[in-house]
Amino acid sequence: METINFDQHFTQYLNRWIERNRSRYRRPEDMEDAMPDVYLRFLNEPADWLDGCAPGTYFERYDDAKQLCDLLCDYVTQDVPVPDPLLDRLAELGQEGPVLALALDAQAPLEARMHAVELLRQMESSAPMVEYLRWQVERKEPLELMDNALESLRLMGAAVAKPAKTAFLAADEQGREALLDVLCDYPGDPDVFAFALERFRTQKDKRALYAGYLAKLGDDHALEALLEVAESDDVTYVDFIEIRSAIERLGSEAPVRDFSHDPTYLAVRRLQRVGPQGGRT
Repeated sequence: METINFDQHFTQYLNRWIERNRSRYRRPEDMEDAMPDVYLRFLNEPADWLDGCAPGTYFERYDDAKQLCDLLCDYVTQDVPVPDPLLDRLAELGQEGPVLALALDAQAPLEARMHAVELLRQMESSAPMVEYLRWQVERKEPLELMDNALESLRLMGAAVAKPAKTAFLAADEQGREALLDVLCDYPGDPDVFAFALERFRTQKDKRALYAGYLAKLGDDHALEALLEVAESDDVTYVDFIEIRSAIERLGSEAPVRDFSHDPTYLAVRRLQRVGPQGGRT
């Protein structure tokens, strides 16, 4: 199948639309607001470059998800933007097998695998659960692919909790940190809590992250460590905001701190004083 550059044709369509409609819009922002409607019209209008077929329905002629997955890889390999209607058709077909095979194919282009993970998520598929967990333990896949898989694991519901805990116990510190993003949605496990608390105490550059996890885990035994850091001399404004939120969620009250010399605090205050058009608020 041919890899047709839908983006290039949309750019031409858009340029013609701008020329025809420039006088109707007083501000560039108004024209930008119309872009979603323009794109929708592009998808639904018959196109000469598709022999009269509308771009939005072009891929409906294909019912074989494996064939479409191969075409997806061709698009990526040839550095042609992947058309939205191609991805929409794969999601509509709902054939998990070929899409899962693509997601797990270490020889396939990374961009194509990323699309496959996202498509499986749209399908609400739990089929890749075990493989996604294995990725977190082995840490051999590209980081962006593992992070994408984590988002899917989080959306798989309570069924993921037990196998994720098994993977957590088998993982190294990096893997455990990744899996904590899933397991913090299921509080009550002492191993998970102990890891989150230890990392909060020892990873100064990730205090905000682990404070958020501790808040979700909901164990007030974390309050002592949270309050200690909240009162310390080396806590930054950004970290303090997340720590204060965690302390309050766990039922206590954070100390009042003065961050008037913290560069981030000063930058935030300036943004709060200046409105979106540059005026004072």
